[in-house]
Amino acid sequence: MKTTERQLLSLKKLDNKTVVSLMHSDRLNVLNSEQVENELMYLLYNGTKTILFDISDMKFIDSAGFHALLSVHIDAKLKDVKFIIINTNEEIYELIKLVDLDSIFDIRSKSDFMQEDLKKAS
Repeated sequence: MKTTERQLLSLKKLDNKTVVSLMHSDRLNVLNSEQVENELMYLLYNGTKTILFDISDMKFIDSAGFHALLSVHIDAKLKDVKFIIINTNEEIYELIKLVDLDSIFDIRSKSDFMQEDLKKAS
């Protein structure tokens, strides 16, 4: 398995998709959201056609984190890139629903992208 690491994100290739996960943190918040947004934007503007943002280990997202995800979502739409949030746990999904972003984001369940499949990514 080939994993490349940027500063905060781990990147893996799965078929023609890039699986992205947050390293060293279980929170997307004011302390790291700007850098996460910048790293995701880098992928958007450098040829990635599908980004799967795996948040299976995430425990909290604050308003700055939601702002970063929404900015990436908007730019992805403009660039015709699929930005899909995968493997949300119940707590994070409830937060997303609470701020009314569940109808905005493309959110896929664990059954769509099982951890075994993601482990096969290279």
